[in-house]
Amino acid sequence: MTRLGEGGLEPLVSAWRQGGEARRRAVLALAREGLESWVGSLAEGTLETRRLMATALGECEGDLERILELLHALSADPDPHTRNLAAQAAGQQLARRFAEVYPVLGVWRGDPEPWVRRAVPIAAATCARPERLDWAAPLLELIEPLLFDRSPELKGILGPRVLARELATAYPDDTFEYLTFWSTSYDEQVLWHVAMALSGPLAGRYPRKALIILRRLALDPRRYVRGAVAAALRRLGKLAPDPVLSELKRWLADEDRAAIARAALRALTP
Repeated sequence: MTRLGEGGLEPLVSAWRQGGEARRRAVLALAREGLESWVGSLAEGTLETRRLMATALGECEGDLERILELLHALSADPDPHTRNLAAQAAGQQLARRFAEVYPVLGVWRGDPEPWVRRAVPIAAATCARPERLDWAAPLLELIEPLLFDRSPELKGILGPRVLARELATAYPDDTFEYLTFWSTSYDEQVLWHVAMALSGPLAGRYPRKALIILRRLALDPRRYVRGAVAAALRRLGKLAPDPVLSELKRWLADEDRAAIARAALRALTP
């Protein structure tokens, strides 16, 4: 791979466009160089150069303050793919320098830009490592304040994806423990995320425990929460049909839960 001193940035940008192994080598070549030799050119370039820049920042070992400053800006980029790459790069840096990056992401949670706040759960998911069980509680606590965030930019990413899939895969027991605790909240956005988190592989692993939580959430009078419970039951029913169908049939005799049961059963039975 051509280095910056031998041909400038263009060969690296061309390699990025090729994808595959060429792209990986381009990213690593940039990561080995000093930031200031390429940051300005890529930031002022095309959409693809910003994507290359975001990815390379995740691999850099240099000035952490500068790296995070750049990722903060890129996490609010107009391009959705650049935003996602920047959030993932922040997660790579978190995994590399956990103690230093963690408090910075804590500050990002309060950023006025919702796309920056959205980067925090993505970074947490990217950082998660099953072999690092000591990171489970800190990562779950990192995203906890965002459960109250009603921004649409965060809604679709936090409960249905980061909790239901990424963190649940890395830390199933810890995630379920936190979901159980969060299910005692009265905040409807928190309860929505809990319900949606119980619609993925984690709930499929513990279907009966998930149903205990959903049984309680089904009594919430708010349509927003009840809708999330119904959606979770439809998804969980495809992962664990026997316990879910048995539970829903019991709910039919309960006037407070019957409407949710009927809605879920319509989706699960031919």
